[in-house]
Amino acid sequence: MTSGDTLHFEKLAARALTSYEDRPDAPGVARLVDDLITAGQTLHAAVTALPADQRSERVGAALVEWTYFVDVGPLGGGTDHANWNHARNLARIARVLAAALAVRRSSGVR
Repeated sequence: MTSGDTLHFEKLAARALTSYEDRPDAPGVARLVDDLITAGQTLHAAVTALPADQRSERVGAALVEWTYFVDVGPLGGGTDHANWNHARNLARIARVLAAALAVRRSSGVR
């Protein structure tokens, strides 16, 4: 995962974690969810490739949660609000994965 990938993800996460009043319209939220899943799958793969003994319990839980939320989709019937919450959950989970990679890079481990 490159620094460009990380920057792209951070921009997506910031869009998802903005206030409810500043959220995109329904099609924008749908695109945001798709973009978060695409970027998050890259994060998920990179963190999954780390040796298990180099992942905290929180990171292990985030890997499981990521898979669950991607597989199940928005909870609450696919309403605009449910889709918005889904985007926000994906962003929060993926931030944990991104932080695990950042800690690894900052420690000089390859």
